[in-house]
Amino acid sequence: MHEERDVWEELRGAGFLHAVREAHREATLAVFGGLSRAAGFKERSFGVGAFDVLESQIDRVFEGDGRVVRDDLNGSPGWRYGPYRVLTKRHEFGAVRAVRWDRDSPTKQAVARQGYAEDPQLALDLGIARDTPGVLTLVLAHSASEEPLEMELYLGRPRWNADGGTAWHWVRELSDEALGRDPRRKLVERTLPLWSDAADVPMRLREETSTETA
Repeated sequence: MHEERDVWEELRGAGFLHAVREAHREATLAVFGGLSRAAGFKERSFGVGAFDVLESQIDRVFEGDGRVVRDDLNGSPGWRYGPYRVLTKRHEFGAVRAVRWDRDSPTKQAVARQGYAEDPQLALDLGIARDTPGVLTLVLAHSASEEPLEMELYLGRPRWNADGGTAWHWVRELSDEALGRDPRRKLVERTLPLWSDAADVPMRLREETSTETA
């Protein structure tokens, strides 16, 4: 699929995907470190916390990066790099392919109804094309389990699945193997070794002086 390949390579090459994965890891650790089931927090607490903290962490990781701008859609947090806008969606752990977009928010329903050249379907105009011409809206699906601590993060193109079919036109996991080296980590410029062939700096031993005391 050309779209999947192009999106993945551009966002991966820019370090965008590495950044959101870093933000997800930090958000997950913060939520599970701050909320305890023993203290009475329930699944809804973790869900709301994960949503809010992830938003803050993504803002933080892109702070100062002029290539990424905040681009919300109908109040749903979003970030845009070039022609790609990314919204977040929390899913049940282990069930990213079971998301039902027809039961989600109107905004997510509209995203799932975007026209897709490789699999045309009836589109419902809810304002996305009119509001943001030339922008493709994708979804960053995130989840985590507390015991054992595991994290899931996927980038994909939602598919309107009121027919009970697949939830994605395409979806990829943001794993270490899939992402590879983080392009944001610049190589540190090599410095001269402690011992080199360069001419030695002249050195002179300082003469010791002594003073006598009575």
